[in-house]
Amino acid sequence: MPALVPPMQPGTVTGDPPTGSDWVVEVAWTGHRCIAYVEPGRRVRLLSGAGNSMSSAYPELAEPLLRRSPPGGMVLDGTLVARGEEHAVRPRLIARRSARHRPSEATIRRIPVDFQIADLLWLDGHSTTGLPYADRRALLDRLGFASPPVWITSPLPATEIDTMLAIAEQKGADGLHARHLRGRYHPGGRSRFWLRVPVTRTRQVLVGGWTPADPHRPETVATLLLGAPVEDAPGALHYIGRVGVSLGERRRLAAALAEREQDAPPFVGAVPTLAARNARWARPDLVGLAEFSGWIGGDRMRRPYWRGLLDAADVHEDRWARPPEPAPAAAAPVEPASEPVPAPESEPEPEPEEISAEPAAPEPAAGTTEVRRLEQHFVYNSLNTIAALIRTDPGRARDLLIGFADLSRAADQVGGSTLGDELAAVHGYLQLEQARFGRRLRVTVDVAPTLHPIPVTPMQILAAVRDAVQRDIEPRPEGGLLTLAARPVEGGCEVQVTSGSAAARTIRLSS
Repeated sequence: MPALVPPMQPGTVTGDPPTGSDWVVEVAWTGHRCIAYVEPGRRVRLLSGAGNSMSSAYPELAEPLLRRSPPGGMVLDGTLVARGEEHAVRPRLIARRSARHRPSEATIRRIPVDFQIADLLWLDGHSTTGLPYADRRALLDRLGFASPPVWITSPLPATEIDTMLAIAEQKGADGLHARHLRGRYHPGGRSRFWLRVPVTRTRQVLVGGWTPADPHRPETVATLLLGAPVEDAPGALHYIGRVGVSLGERRRLAAALAEREQDAPPFVGAVPTLAARNARWARPDLVGLAEFSGWIGGDRMRRPYWRGLLDAADVHEDRWARPPEPAPAAAAPVEPASEPVPAPESEPEPEPEEISAEPAAPEPAAGTTEVRRLEQHFVYNSLNTIAALIRTDPGRARDLLIGFADLSRAADQVGGSTLGDELAAVHGYLQLEQARFGRRLRVTVDVAPTLHPIPVTPMQILAAVRDAVQRDIEPRPEGGLLTLAARPVEGGCEVQVTSGSAAARTIRLSS
């Protein structure tokens, strides 16, 4: 087995992204590049893209990698991500986990990390770097990594790149990876057959201040200090970055900002020192559009570009910029490391001007995970199911992919929902699971249309359905029948989810 295979780096798309049938695409999740060297009977080495050892930081990955390795070993190329990355990028969690050289069992349980394998560089005594990507993927798929903490990624045909870009934008990912099926692996080099496709977002932002072009003339405008509304806290604002504006735009903004100037910053938490230097604060009622490529550190816009102010009639509640990890309000206790360890290579690096001395985010309390999130194994299994259907039933695969995108939007929607909308999300979920389980999953739904307008917390019913499928039906070789029924009661309705012999799950909804 080679002692070191320098990782290949992707090129960057400069024009239109590839859409041909000989390309595949997958989401580029935020995390640490990792090359895993698996030697049965000896050890597992995890090296970062820069060649730094990460083996001691992620001990839980050794056993599942050794279990599926052939006698001659293997070398795998992938990304270490914080579990839950498929819902929204979580750079704070993966950064905190990588800072522990020898994490405790409690830390491993509290911040679980998964290894997402994208490529195979060596298998059972033979290099695979000279094989076409399609052949490497076929060998990789046969290894059977399909459960946490080690997964194989699920690329889809590039003909679905628009849908994949929409999913990546919604989840907060910075881009996609596009790979040509005939591309070889070039250790240490770049290849035009592996491209990174950036995701561009355009979102509504609030102007909370500005930096003068001349500190002695505060009425001049050089950059705008931007914020995003805080969910469930009317009037509160997260600081999400600053953006330069053109000369003509500066003149248009100067008068409007002067009328709104105030003494105190409108942002929750501290504004980075560099951004706050010479800053003037404003009442945050000017709404504009900012285009940006992703998030730095979970709560700062990457490479923002100012598109201009919006009229009040053009403002939409679902178009606000929403950081996947808002700036924390308090620090969490830090577990001491037994010895210093080089930081793993992380992509992308934050721009220096946006770095702030913010404390680490506190751990979520037990039991506070949002019910609306889709579970990780369901996301990966769904993409694998869709990928498998591409060749045998492309029409159904496309329908399932669109349904998956709709379900993801429902999972991340802000505000309340209705029972009717919730049933639509449940239908999309069960379609995906039935594609995977086949006849093992049978479903009966009995809900009168008159109950559809009753309000419900987003994903509340789906959580019970998902739990029933995973706990009562999936473990059984014969599967089972899932029944979803609702009946009117005084002041609302009762929803019951029944699966086999298990006790019914009852949810009371108030109208």
